[in-house]
Amino acid sequence: MLQRGLRFSDVLNNTSKRVVTTLSMTALSVAVTGCSSWGINNGSMDYKNAQSIAPVQVPEEFKTRQIAPLYPVPVVPSNSASEALVISNSKGNVFVVPKPKPLDEAKISIAQVGDGTPSAPQLVIDGNGYPILKVSGDSSKIWDIINRTLSVANVDVKSRNAAASRFDVVIDKTTYQLRLGRIGNVTTATLQKADDSLADKTIATELLERITQNWSA
Repeated sequence: MLQRGLRFSDVLNNTSKRVVTTLSMTALSVAVTGCSSWGINNGSMDYKNAQSIAPVQVPEEFKTRQIAPLYPVPVVPSNSASEALVISNSKGNVFVVPKPKPLDEAKISIAQVGDGTPSAPQLVIDGNGYPILKVSGDSSKIWDIINRTLSVANVDVKSRNAAASRFDVVIDKTTYQLRLGRIGNVTTATLQKADDSLADKTIATELLERITQNWSA
């Protein structure tokens, strides 16, 4: 009897395992095919089966008024841009648009780049306490003015080198170089020794002040 009971329980356990395995396989099959054959229809694809309908017909007694623009657009005659435009409205009011005036190219050129007239010289001191003469304007004109000013100020000019933008001047029997530089639209003048080192601040200041006081524009 004990062996029979054990065998019966074994059979029952094996049967239960088969049932569970079968149910699991069925559930897996349903999950795989659920998106297609077992999915829920939410109506998102109904538009594919939609049919065209005729446009709405308004009965004769319900005709709508015609749409008209709120402000009529004036008719612009086709004439040359150099002539004055004459525009009129439905009330007979006439509007005359004057023809454009020709541009003064000379004034435009002056306004854009300036006439190049050099400004008055300005003596400034840099961060190291060294004097610098600044003049804005055309560089060639500034060169000519400084050349005349040195003569007016009785400065002994040993030589002039326009290509190197340099005047060799003699002060107390020592030759110095008055060098002109260019920063944008501003010409700078500094006094240096022949070995390219800066001249004494006092000597440089005296020369640049003489140029400023005798500026011959």
